[in-house]
Formats: sequence, C-alpha cells, structure tokens
Amino acid sequence: MPSPCTIKELNWYDFPSLMLDNGLVRMVVVPTLGAKIVSLCKINKKGSAREWLFKSPRQEPRLPDFDQKYTEEDNLGLWDECFPSVSPTHYPNGPWKGSAVPDHGELWCQPWKEKKKCNDEELELRTVTYGVRFPYRFERVIRMRRGSPTIELFYNCHNLSIFPFNFIWCPQPVYEAKPGMQILLPAQEMTVYSSARDEFGQLGTRQLWPSVQTNDDHYYDLSAFPSRDADIALKMYGRSPTQGFVALKDPSTDSELAMEFDYNEITHIALTLNFGAWPGKPGQPNHYYTMIAPCIGMLDDLALAVNHYEEYGQIAPKDLRTWRLRITLN
Repeated sequence: MPSPCTIKELNWYDFPSLMLDNGLVRMVVVPTLGAKIVSLCKINKKGSAREWLFKSPRQEPRLPDFDQKYTEEDNLGLWDECFPSVSPTHYPNGPWKGSAVPDHGELWCQPWKEKKKCNDEELELRTVTYGVRFPYRFERVIRMRRGSPTIELFYNCHNLSIFPFNFIWCPQPVYEAKPGMQILLPAQEMTVYSSARDEFGQLGTRQLWPSVQTNDDHYYDLSAFPSRDADIALKMYGRSPTQGFVALKDPSTDSELAMEFDYNEITHIALTLNFGAWPGKPGQPNHYYTMIAPCIGMLDDLALAVNHYEEYGQIAPKDLRTWRLRITLN
C-alpha cells in the first residue's frame, strides 16, 4: 500500500520549500520564489525517483528583484508561472495602456503566500499572490491523492477592477529530455515565435507540426527527439487539441508525463524544443530540453496577442476566471 500523503518543510538552495508526497509522486514548491515548482518526480517500487524537470547546471537560484530580466546569462529551467505576459511589453489597452509588463510577467519575481492541508489520504497546497502594476488576485491550488499518479492544478484569477483585463497565461515547465523521447500531440498548424538563427523562420512563420521545415526546405519530424548535437531550437504556439491531451513519452523506460485539460478553458499550447542550440553563449555547451505548456493566449507578447493575433484571455470586470491542468506520471 502506498505511503500516506505528507507535506514536509525543507530547504532548497537555502530557500524554504515544501515537498508534497503521496507515496507515488513527489513535487517540491518554493513559495518565496514565485511558487516555483523545482521538482516533479515519479517514485518507483525501489524508492528511487525519476526527475522530470530540467535545471541548468550552470545557474544557481537567486531571489529576484521585481521587474528584473528573467535570464541574465542562462535559463534556470524548472517550472514558473507567467502572467499577464511572457515577453516584456507594454499593456495594450484600457486604463493601464502603456504600463510596463515585466519580463515573464509579475508572478515569478515575487513571493506567494501559502496555505496547506494534509491528511493520510489527500493533500492540498494553496498559493496566492496579487498583481503589482495590475489589479488581480492569482491563485494556484495543487491537490494530490494517496497513491495516485495524477497531480491536479487548479488556477483562478480574480479581476479586481471595473474594466476588462486581458492577459496571457503560460506556465514554463522545462522538462529533461534525451534523444528518442517523443511528444504525443496531433498534427496541427503552429506559429513560430522564435528559432535559432531563424532556421525555422521568424516570428509569425507557419509550420505544420510535427514535420517542421527549414528555410532551405529540409524537413524534421520533431515529435521524436534527435541527437544531442542536432543544433536545433525553436518555440512555437498552436491551438489546444480538442482531445485536451498532450504527453512527453520516454520509450527507453516506458514512462510518460501526460497533461490533460479542457481545451475551452486552456485554449493554446506552446512548445519549446531545444536540441543543443540554446542559449548559444560562446564557450559554453548548449542545453537539451523541452517545454510543453498548455496555455491561454499565444506568442509570448500580450500587446502582440491583443493588437495583431487576437489570441489572448480576458477576465470581465470584477469577475473570476478558472482553469484546471492535470498531470499524470506513468
């Protein structure tokens, strides 16, 4: 029988953190670092764990200042929440028009308050924070049940103003990857946000997943990960599949991380595929990872999403918007 659910306090790089454990899966959250998720593990029968999240070996976590650059030299990785934009931009409309939106939004660079509940059969971690330049309350609730491979993440955002509030929400779960792993996502048209050396096009280039095309008409099926020296990197957005399902599969260990959601709530999906091309710093080896992010809105920049692509979320005045994401580790 699986061990009972527990929430334990510990330190992660000297930051107070909480380890959530239901006997089968384990997650570590650091509330003071924007409620960053720093570990996501499946525990096997021998007691060892498979870590799914990627952390840069060259970066040490630091307490950020509000409105600082998200990456100075390198991407730390792990899992952050980005809202109300991913790219730094200026708010596009309403009474906040022209207000600066920080790089990767307001959530990752401020501490969150936490409230936890736990008994043998189930646990809950509720974290909450407020907008700094914009009037909203943002909450994420993580729930786990004893012995279940599924983690449920419930999100709600309350618009505290008397005006409509437009936003992009995009989590940043950066996953460990290796050659031969697969992304299970139906074929669909996607839009490039960026690619290394513009090899797969610049902002706005259309691609047909999973067979993406280079500028010189070479095709790569990126649903199956290439070698570590492939020197390929790009970020793309598309509409959420109607099945509400996307997964990262490792055939070598017959393991899988599946993400399920209601495509009417979580309307888009972002893929970052970095197969040895980023960060592209002279004298440093490049990383090999992937980011699979069911999200609301597309192409990182809220002003671009509102004014050009018309692909964004909106919360009515004094209203609440909710969505849910389920993660299953098989």
